[in-house]
Amino acid sequence: MELRFSWKAVAAGILLTAALGPVFRFVIPSFTGILSIIVAAVVCGYIADSEYPGGALNGAIMGAAVGLINILIVYLKTGSMNAAILSILIYALAGDVSLGILGGASGSVLRSAIES
Repeated sequence: MELRFSWKAVAAGILLTAALGPVFRFVIPSFTGILSIIVAAVVCGYIADSEYPGGALNGAIMGAAVGLINILIVYLKTGSMNAAILSILIYALAGDVSLGILGGASGSVLRSAIES
């Protein structure tokens, strides 16, 4: 079993995260970011591979990309980055990666359950 990186799955997950944010803001405003990352990571894991570690890897890469984009957006909006804001954003980045791992793994398990 080898781990394969699927750039199509990661790109689809990033775009889906951005698209689902405004949709989930009307449904459950307090969990918008969490829900959009989890749903996008499930789709990313489903597209990536039917093997559990492959989906988790692609979900982690998608979560890291979303977290880095969030850091970049905060930096571009504020124009500066102090240590307090950066530490909060690093914790958020770790949360995005962990949600990506969980969602990607569950997406690949879902795909293997549907295929078998």
